[in-house]
Amino acid sequence: MAATERDLHEQHRAMTSDLAARHARVQELDVDDPEFDGQYSAMVQEAEELLAFEQMLPTRLAEPQRLQSAKIVRWSWRGQTAVAIALITAVLVLDRTAWWLVLLIPHTLATLLGWSIKVTPQQHKQQRRIAFALHALCVLVILVALGVLSAWWIIAVLIGWAFIGGACADAPQQGAKK
Repeated sequence: MAATERDLHEQHRAMTSDLAARHARVQELDVDDPEFDGQYSAMVQEAEELLAFEQMLPTRLAEPQRLQSAKIVRWSWRGQTAVAIALITAVLVLDRTAWWLVLLIPHTLATLLGWSIKVTPQQHKQQRRIAFALHALCVLVILVALGVLSAWWIIAVLIGWAFIGGACADAPQQGAKK
């Protein structure tokens, strides 16, 4: 696989010019010429290779962005799991009521489930936005669990969980194509 966008475009240009040259050779030959069948078969083969390359080109061009999104998504979910575990520890150490564990344990389990998300070329931008939304939700969880915000904000946390869970579930083929 070519490493850069420029390499991919140059490879496409080379394949196109080779096909054009092969087509010119086929047009110069007479149909009854013994070389015609070989040249024609080679032209059809080159055309099929060009079509296959052009079908894969958008995915190959998007690969660097997908890899960056994969890094962001992976470390967002892992980081939020670490924050959730630290928050559970802080709630226990600060001698806060154990009822906060009802909020924090499901949050921790949900972030652990996020580790398995596969970043697909088709949905990497959506998955990146979901990871950023996770950060906002985690900040809200921290503020509620440490008592900075009223316990009524748990409603907003639940809505945030529903939003992020729904957005993750909307990606029906996560990991199906990589």
